[in-house]
Amino acid sequence: MHCTVQKHRPGAFRVACLLLGSLVAACSGEGPAPLEGSAFDIERYDLRGEFDWERGRLVATLGLTLSVTGDGPRVVVLDSAVAEVKEVRQKDGGALPHQLDPTRAALAVDLSSVPEATRGEPIAIEIDYEALSGDALRAVPARMGDPVPVRAVYTVSEPLGASRWMPCHNAPSDRALFSVAMRVDGGESLIANGDLVGDEDLGASGRLVRYETAYPLPPYLMAFAIGDFEVERGAKGDLPIAIWRRRGLPGDHGKMLDEIARAIGRFEELLVPYPFEKYALVLLPDFSVGGIEHASISFQREERSTEPALASDLLLTTHELAHQWFGDLVTVETWDDLWIKEGMATLLEQEGVRAYTDESGAGTLNGDELGPHAGDAVRDPSLAPGEKYTSGPYGRAAWLLTQIRSLTGEDAFWSALRGVLEEHRFGTIGTDEFLDAFAPALGPKALARARRAVAARALPWLTVEPAASGGAFVTLHDPDGALVAPLELAWVAGDGLTRVQTLAPAERVEVAPGAPSELLVVDPLDRHPEWAFLSTERDLDAYAATLAPRRVPSDPDAVSRFLDVGGAHQLAALQGGLPPGLAPEQLEAFVAGLDAEAARAVALAAACDAASAPGLDVEIRGAWSSVLTDIFAGAPYSYGLDYVDSYAACSSVVSPEDLFAEDWSALRTGLATGGVSDARLQYLSKFRLPPDAALRTWGQVALASSSVRARVLALRHLAAYLEGLDPAALPAWRAFFAGVLRVTDVSDVLTADLRAVVASAAPTAAGNEEALEGLTRVLRAPAARSVHPRAVCAAHALTGGDEQAFRRFAAGLDGADLTDLAAALLRSPSDCG
Repeated sequence: MHCTVQKHRPGAFRVACLLLGSLVAACSGEGPAPLEGSAFDIERYDLRGEFDWERGRLVATLGLTLSVTGDGPRVVVLDSAVAEVKEVRQKDGGALPHQLDPTRAALAVDLSSVPEATRGEPIAIEIDYEALSGDALRAVPARMGDPVPVRAVYTVSEPLGASRWMPCHNAPSDRALFSVAMRVDGGESLIANGDLVGDEDLGASGRLVRYETAYPLPPYLMAFAIGDFEVERGAKGDLPIAIWRRRGLPGDHGKMLDEIARAIGRFEELLVPYPFEKYALVLLPDFSVGGIEHASISFQREERSTEPALASDLLLTTHELAHQWFGDLVTVETWDDLWIKEGMATLLEQEGVRAYTDESGAGTLNGDELGPHAGDAVRDPSLAPGEKYTSGPYGRAAWLLTQIRSLTGEDAFWSALRGVLEEHRFGTIGTDEFLDAFAPALGPKALARARRAVAARALPWLTVEPAASGGAFVTLHDPDGALVAPLELAWVAGDGLTRVQTLAPAERVEVAPGAPSELLVVDPLDRHPEWAFLSTERDLDAYAATLAPRRVPSDPDAVSRFLDVGGAHQLAALQGGLPPGLAPEQLEAFVAGLDAEAARAVALAAACDAASAPGLDVEIRGAWSSVLTDIFAGAPYSYGLDYVDSYAACSSVVSPEDLFAEDWSALRTGLATGGVSDARLQYLSKFRLPPDAALRTWGQVALASSSVRARVLALRHLAAYLEGLDPAALPAWRAFFAGVLRVTDVSDVLTADLRAVVASAAPTAAGNEEALEGLTRVLRAPAARSVHPRAVCAAHALTGGDEQAFRRFAAGLDGADLTDLAAALLRSPSDCG
């Protein structure tokens, strides 16, 4: 899973006691007590049903095969937050006593009348129920303003959502076989875990499609999606791979299939053969997170998964693919162990794109790509499952694993992971056992440091003080023991010899070149996100003034050494600018010699800064203009665009209007039938047109493009013009953003537009009347429910503290079908923050 999960809101307290057969659950004044029942093990889930679009409900029958394994009353308590349970019965038998307790999200079933329950033998029961659509069962209708007017319904289960669409034992450690059979309309399809085992024509009623797994899964990995899907198919050897997407969704799906096949090959080299019967990437609308893995299928957000040429799309895709090994083949024992699967997927996603980040094979470990934050622990038992999705189990966990990797060496690291996958195949693993797998290679001292780092919250930090030598005095602080491997600095001399300095915690070390031409390489193995260790502005400024310039070659002879240090170090260094003295005619060869696509893209941004420097010689500026015009005409290095804020600095030497004249002409048509890829649009958005031309050009894309992603990109790009915009021009921009509210219910478009609406707001409610009317329409649109809370907060901002105006706005929503959170914010808008 690649996401941030919002905190679950607790249910209302209800003082109640459940008496069912011999089961008595105690109640307390603190809230609902957990229901107590017998221990049990579920062997199979067999789900059959259909989605009722008119009522927004899944109408289903769930077959469960389970065994009671504990002593005490023959009662099993299932996790269940479904809307209604109509009947529970023994398969081919009579009804069973049961009670659904919404407060505890539990379904208790009395099996005391079933002889097999006493003997611990398998029991087959059936549950007729209905589940409401919502966060865990997303039903997206054909929406106003969606260029792909195709509905879809799908599940979102991790971590605890499965019980909202299916009664289950919702624990990651309880695996069971799973089958799902759904009636779908004639033009629609079903995709789910496992093999397609049935597709029955029901005539005018549609089709009954059934999938079944041959392997056990925990409920959070069980999933299905229904819609009118197009399928792009491919293969990796004998393994079928496919991309499912709503019919008409644009994107470079064929290239994404190629990238998936390549990444599977890379992961198989490092780990074990791909473990399932297929791999399907399913692209879905209005997806609340970036992506969620399920065994044999991953669900991903449409707007982040269609352009493999962009780093954000490819990294998300390789992350979810990596979970097929860690998370799906081997599951975490408890949600406290979430870091094992998410940390491994975050580490592996970088391996899946190494072709773009380490062309020289320098073997750096991608530490700078990780994103830990202070305060987030790798493993945090104090957090509820839905609150655990911080940077701790992701970037921080991957950083811990990367440090372990650097200490054990490649062979031992990957060998230990293969051992985990083989020993725990279709099973679970917890934190202690997982760390123990590295013990033989780590040794007791390093293993103890790794165990301590799992609970660390503070990040290490560097104190940097300028030194008379031209370098700096650097002190490393690590109060929580987050460092498992040391932080090193390397100086590369003109003859290629390297000297290494180690920064030990609490030791003040002078970091300075031995000769002016020495090249500094910070963290040579790239095992640490050292950018995160500069926590104060003073230390950041001192680092930028004294050490960062040493990372870039200071003379022409050092350039060749710089081109040998690896793409990760080149990227970090070039964010501070090009090597001093690099001539325009040397740029193309220099960029080509870099080892990472992101480094190349950033080098061009640095060249824009060099070319636009004030006081530059006219002839040199002309030379930069010629070189950069030729390079930019080729639209290079799209993978690195996510690392570049803008190429706008080049406007003084390159004319975007002339260079991309054909593109701008196409954009002004609105791209209703495509014609310019989203990757190309991302590239074009790095340049700036004059504001009036930008509104005419990108505004059409925002309103008419055949791609939701393009509409969102256009709105975000236009919003960037608001800062510094001529006040006389602002009313036209304000009217444009307000107008978007009238023509779309697509959540991603509305989210981008709401930010722009607030950023362009007039100072009074009266000046924002058009936008407030648009927000009223959005809040009355059921298809836009996922943005209702944001819309209320936008209205609060637009009324500018005028309480009467906000009350009038709220009164205009009487009878609207608002989400609970939106209704609460409407009553108490100060909670918008």
